[in-house]
Amino acid sequence: MYVYPVVFTPEEGGGYCVYAPDFKGCITEADNYADGIEKIRDGICGMIFIHETENRLLPTPTEPSKVEHKDGDIISLVDAPMEEYRKRVENSKAVRKTISLPQWLFDMAVKHRLSLSDVTQKALMNEFGIH
Repeated sequence: MYVYPVVFTPEEGGGYCVYAPDFKGCITEADNYADGIEKIRDGICGMIFIHETENRLLPTPTEPSKVEHKDGDIISLVDAPMEEYRKRVENSKAVRKTISLPQWLFDMAVKHRLSLSDVTQKALMNEFGIH
């Protein structure tokens, strides 16, 4: 399991800017701590996933006491549950399947510029009660 420090910077008017200093560009905004942790955790997992996919070394987590920050910032540690993240990413990959349609129905779909993939996904989700 990976654990990285994150910084919560209070925003004027409420909420927080949340970033992971060990991953350049891993930054988000949140209304509260729970939202911030959820969003930055997803960002960190995404960064780790990219590093793994491209066979790049992961940055060594900075010691929380050594994280540069401003007065008023809050430093926290966030875990990165990669097994859960990988499953979610893998389950969202598209699978190619061939379907058969009557020619007239296909012609109508083309005429109306419908994406057969979108229509099929919506029909299956409706069939299974997924909204």
